[in-house]
Amino acid sequence: MKYTGSVQKIPRVMIHQPASSFYEAPTGEFILEAEELLKLRETLTRVYVQRTGNPLWVVSEDMERDVFMSATEAQDYGIVDLVAIENTGDFA
Repeated sequence: MKYTGSVQKIPRVMIHQPASSFYEAPTGEFILEAEELLKLRETLTRVYVQRTGNPLWVVSEDMERDVFMSATEAQDYGIVDLVAIENTGDFA
């Protein structure tokens, strides 16, 4: 089952792992936030695997780095359902 949401007028799509800034946080808060980020990353990875049909290792590697895709590449990857072409009104 693929994502059935709508993305409009965005020429590029990027997938990336969740991130946070750890500035001046006490150690306990730092550890709790790191644990939450790991849980969030695992959840997002599972959702992407389920929705795209791509293997876990592919999604994990792609989330480790910034992966930019065109609309068509995002559709091929499985995170975009449909790429619409703007109607210019020309019927030639």
